[in-house]
Order: sequence, then structure tokens, then C-alpha cells
Amino acid sequence: MEFNRAQLKREVKLSMKGSGCMMVTLLFGVVVSVGTWLLNTILGGMLTGGTGSVSETAVYYIQRGYDFEEAVNIALLELFRRGPGALVAIAVGGVVLSIIIALWQSAMDVGYEGWCLSMVRRENPPVSKIFCALPQILQVLATRFLTGLFIVLWSLLVMLAYGILLTAAIMLAALTDSAALAIPLLLAAVAALVVGIVWVSTRYLLVDYVLLDKGLFGLDAIRECKRLMSSNIGKGFVLQLSFFGWYLLMIAMFYLGAVLAVIPLVGAFAAGSSGGLIASSGFALLVVIAAAVGISILSLWLRPYVTGSIARFYDWTCASADGPQGGPVFHGGGDGWGGPANYTWTSGPASGSGAGSGPQNGGFPPPPPPKAPPKPRDDPWN
Repeated sequence: MEFNRAQLKREVKLSMKGSGCMMVTLLFGVVVSVGTWLLNTILGGMLTGGTGSVSETAVYYIQRGYDFEEAVNIALLELFRRGPGALVAIAVGGVVLSIIIALWQSAMDVGYEGWCLSMVRRENPPVSKIFCALPQILQVLATRFLTGLFIVLWSLLVMLAYGILLTAAIMLAALTDSAALAIPLLLAAVAALVVGIVWVSTRYLLVDYVLLDKGLFGLDAIRECKRLMSSNIGKGFVLQLSFFGWYLLMIAMFYLGAVLAVIPLVGAFAAGSSGGLIASSGFALLVVIAAAVGISILSLWLRPYVTGSIARFYDWTCASADGPQGGPVFHGGGDGWGGPANYTWTSGPASGSGAGSGPQNGGFPPPPPPKAPPKPRDDPWN
């Protein structure tokens, strides 16, 4: 089955309409942030040996008139008086707390991917779908741990190959006293690094979707993901790369807002006008708020767009690897998923010649073939 990135992304945009994906993404972010705050608040004091009291001590001395540096030094001295055992307990507790928070956020990320998978399938998923990974959190965490382990191991091999080629280039340059001979090896090292990173990061792109959709976990989910991605790593990488322009736009909005906010302040400060400084401060505040709101709205739209596109790519890999029974059939009509199609994943004339079937259309010439539908366009941010 032929892959069409523009069609895939158009399908995702159609499925996003009326799905409330931006509100779901906002709620998802709030839930993850509140959960992270609760874990920090409840477990922070228990696991870190009361590290919070150090900051409270520093605040106490600042309120009593001490300088910031003096207050921090006093708080640290009180911490050191607890002895090395307390310091080790604090360090270990901090690591454990970080792991717990990472596990919570990881499980919620998988749940959000499950919601997006249902969204692109036009299943009208409820908001509670973002919690779909929590009932199987052990399987989710085990699968993600194994996936991360394989990524780290493959990355080490990539770095080893890069180091060997780079060392060979340096030695060749030193022995021949000429950098020209080492340049091909240096370029080969950089190319090997880039290709290796792309291959490693994209090879396991669909593990979460296999876990959610097929009920596989652990090594079974990883093997199934590798099977689906065996000849589609390049397609998956290009699909992710096609969103680069949107991220570039967000970065440009941030820096443009910062520049527009700072320039009037610098001009008013140089002029020494208190009234101008107040007016410039108000203008800068408005610019910062406008930039923050714009970036937030764009990110709330972009996240389901990107995640939904990867979910749709998963369905395409299933249909491509296993045939129509391997996943939902893609239809790109005005009604979106499952609606009447005006283009399909495959192109080309139908098979069969109809020889020996006699005159067609009652002996009249056959009607002209219908005009081909317009080819779907990719969004401009590639």
C-alpha cells in the first residue's frame, strides 16, 4: 500500500475537527502538572529527608533581613550539621522521587497517545481515555523501560562507531600531516552518527501504540514494533521531520516577543524618561502576554496533530504489513474516517481487462473516465 504523508496529515486534521482535542490537551497538561506537584509535596519531605526545610530556613533568614547569599549559607550549614548519612539519604531520596515522577508522566503520556489513537479512528473518545494506561501501568512501565534500555544500548553502539571513525580520522591526519585525507573519514563519522541516531529513535516509534492497540507488552510489543517499522523507518522519520516548521514558528514567536518587549525598555532606559519607562514596561508586558498566549494556543493544537499523525502512521503500518485486516481502512472523503473516499492509499489502473465480455454500454462508446481528484497537499511547514 502506497504511503502518502500529505493524505495522512489531512486525515488527522479532519479527525481533529469537533473532537475537542485542544481542551483535552489542556486538561492533560493540568492533570500531569497537578499530579507532579502532589508527588513533590507529599513524597518530597519523606524521600529527601526534609530538604524542603532548607529552603524554608533560607526564606526565614531572608525575611529577617539577611542577604540572599548569607541566608543560603546558613541553611546549608544547618544541612551539613546533620552528617554525611543525611546527605546520602537526601541524594538517594531525590533520585527515587525523580524516578517516581518520571514514571507518572510516562504512564500519562501513553494514555494521551491512546486518546489520540481513538481520535484519529473517529471513535469519539471520552476525556477519561487519557487515563487508559493506568490500569495496566506495570505493563506500560516495563515496556517503556525495556524500550529505553534498547535505545541506550543501540545508542552506545552508534557512539562507539562514531568514536572509532573519529579516532581514525585524527590519527590519519596526525600521521600524514594533512587534514585533507582525514576529511572523508570525519564526514563518514558524522554521517554514521546522524543515521544511527535517526535509526535508533525511529525504530521504536510505535511501541506504545502496539501496547495499547494489540495488548502486547514487553519484548512482544518491541518485536511487533520492529516488524511494523522494518521497512518504514525512513517514512516515520520524514513524517516527524515534516513538523519542524511548526516548532520553528514557536521558537520565532518566542524570540520575536522577547525582542519586541526589550527594545522599548532599552530605549526608555537610555533616554532616562520615567514616564517612557512606565509606558514601555506596560507595552512589554502586553507583548509577553500576547506571545505566551499565542505559543500556548499553537502548542495545544500542535501536540494532538503530531501525536495523531504518528497514531495514523501506526494504523497505516498495520494495514501495510497485514493487509486490510491489519488495521482500519483509510478513506479520505469529506466525512473523514469511514466516509466516502475521494482518494485512496493506492494509485494506478485497476487490474483486469474485461476481454471477451462483448460490447459495453449497449454498443455506444464508453464514457470518458472521471477526472482525478486533486492531490492532497501537505501543510506548508516542512
